[in-house]
Amino acid sequence: MSNKESHPASKSANELDLTSAVEHFIQQGGVIHVVPAGESGELVNEAPTSRPDTELEDERLKKLEQFKSLVAKGAGVSALQYSLRMNKRDLRRMAGENGLKISYSRPIRRSRNEKARTTETVDDELAGHAMHYSSLGFSALEIAQKLNLSVRQVWEIGRDYRVEFKHAGEQHEFDTPTEE
Repeated sequence: MSNKESHPASKSANELDLTSAVEHFIQQGGVIHVVPAGESGELVNEAPTSRPDTELEDERLKKLEQFKSLVAKGAGVSALQYSLRMNKRDLRRMAGENGLKISYSRPIRRSRNEKARTTETVDDELAGHAMHYSSLGFSALEIAQKLNLSVRQVWEIGRDYRVEFKHAGEQHEFDTPTEE
């Protein structure tokens, strides 16, 4: 069984509210533009929210000043993108137009390879002392402490001069005490 309404169809309350709202709008001086059939409302509605050119120019000048100050402080592309809310292409264009150079990636500390290349060379006299201590049975750690070197430098001496150093916990057969 289907439900049927007992009273005839009438205009809904929403339609009446809309009609009265439109009449009230027109009475107060409002204008309603009717879109001709076959056209879209986008063509009739011109962009009334567009800002004047002076506001756009002021905003651009503020961004340019902020851009110059950030570049002077050494800000990178990511920081500039975040602060100015611009993409990389626009940032590069703005830098090119104003003759500014953006610092891209600058390492905070030296890389591991640079440290390895700049290790100080150990002179032959120090290497001789290290080999002498090694022949007396000192470990690489003990040699480093005696000669004020790092353990890495002692191992590099061993590599360069083809000498094997003993590890700290390692014992050779002549180091063990004999029981009689």
